[in-house]
Amino acid sequence: MVFGVAFGLLGAFFLAGMYVAAALGCLSLILMFFFSDKPLWNIMSSQAWGVNTNFILVAVPLFVLMGELMNRSGIGERMYGVISRWIWFLPGGLIHTNVVACAIFSACSGSSVATSATISRASLPSFRRRNYSERMVMGSLAAGGTLGILIPPSISLIIYGVMVDESIGRLYMAGFIPGIMLALSFMAMIAVLAIVWRGMAPREHGDSFATWEGWRIRLLGSFQFLPVVALIFIVLGVIYTGIATPSEAAAFGVSGAFVLALLLNSDEIIAPLLGGLLRRTGLINLLTRSTQETLRSARMPSGGAVRAVVRRNLLIVQESFISTARTTGMIFLILLAALTLSFAFARLGISQEAAEFIINLALNDWQLVLVLVLFYLVLGTFMESFAMMVTTVPILLPALQQAGVDLIWFGVIVVLLVEAALISPPEGINLYVLHGVRQDMDREQAAEAGQAVRQSTIKDVWIGVLPFMACVAIIIGLVLAVPQVALWLPDIAYGSR
Repeated sequence: MVFGVAFGLLGAFFLAGMYVAAALGCLSLILMFFFSDKPLWNIMSSQAWGVNTNFILVAVPLFVLMGELMNRSGIGERMYGVISRWIWFLPGGLIHTNVVACAIFSACSGSSVATSATISRASLPSFRRRNYSERMVMGSLAAGGTLGILIPPSISLIIYGVMVDESIGRLYMAGFIPGIMLALSFMAMIAVLAIVWRGMAPREHGDSFATWEGWRIRLLGSFQFLPVVALIFIVLGVIYTGIATPSEAAAFGVSGAFVLALLLNSDEIIAPLLGGLLRRTGLINLLTRSTQETLRSARMPSGGAVRAVVRRNLLIVQESFISTARTTGMIFLILLAALTLSFAFARLGISQEAAEFIINLALNDWQLVLVLVLFYLVLGTFMESFAMMVTTVPILLPALQQAGVDLIWFGVIVVLLVEAALISPPEGINLYVLHGVRQDMDREQAAEAGQAVRQSTIKDVWIGVLPFMACVAIIIGLVLAVPQVALWLPDIAYGSR
């Protein structure tokens, strides 16, 4: 009876459009009030204390803040320009840049939504000027954004690791190879579609690979991106090597992102100082002529200009902190409600009933995982991805342990399925984020040109993302068929278990 009431209420709450945290929290309170005689408020307070004092979870707001600073400081736009100089010649042209930029930026932010929003802002105007197929552009941006929850540092993997009590370092290692393979499969899909439908992407022309000038422009452009790459490698390196915990590494990442944001948004002050240093050392002659002229003409700013730079940087920091507080509050409230519901399910025997039901099916570990894959794919068509993970993993954990399923391997599969949910019509959140960004840009462009707002529908995004969903399905099948795709790297780094 309790089992039926619990899942009936949960379905009713979600169908009614309740917020995830409110739905899970209310269900916990209702179940404990009517079906248990335990002191409800004492349980709630202890759950809240236990969740919010977990040291590993400190990494969540820090990685969110790191991504916000990267997002608002313009690093995504600069990175997009650098990458486009290297891969313009591939079939599909600059659409590949979306995937590569999303893969790199996701390693900075760990957030799918932040990655999609940032890269789309930087890229959409350029694609429209070049007459690319907007459906394919939007599909590549939606799919590329999902790499943020698989390629480390992934907030979803941290949450999963906390719920199943597994090593965050192992989970990060396990997600790396599937994440890279997924990015490469997206690029392969773009190339195939560009060859089959030649009107999808115009032929691009960029800096030549056969001249010294082309290489100089390309390398100098990449040089300014080295600090970002170094920050990513340091943050992930100290986690993988065990030098620092994910929380400590995230704190370093925030410090590095703050310094980079400060430098990139203080051109009026940095340019004169840098120009003087390069002139004294003679290195200015290695730069392009336009850059040399810009640095030579740079003069120390007035007091008013310095104050404007300070205000601009303070605004970036303020907006980053406010957005981080909102995102962290949402994540932690959902996590608190989910773990409280998990406690209520365990206390009332619902988790045991679910586990016994699954075990009585007499499935081996492979059959169980396949059933759960189908379960998650159906669930993802109408349920938000993060809620899908936090509501199901604690319930399924006893059955997974009983069947002997490797929780590191299953974690990668769950995150891949969550990725599929993020871009699966009609509920995929990345699709709505991109459609919202496109509508904002349409309004801005219409206001500037004094014209009517361009009409667009989310169906374009739904159609464009379908080929990339096929890529996600292929990688999920590969990880299922060959578990070592996910487990080889953590076994090499930490030893087999």
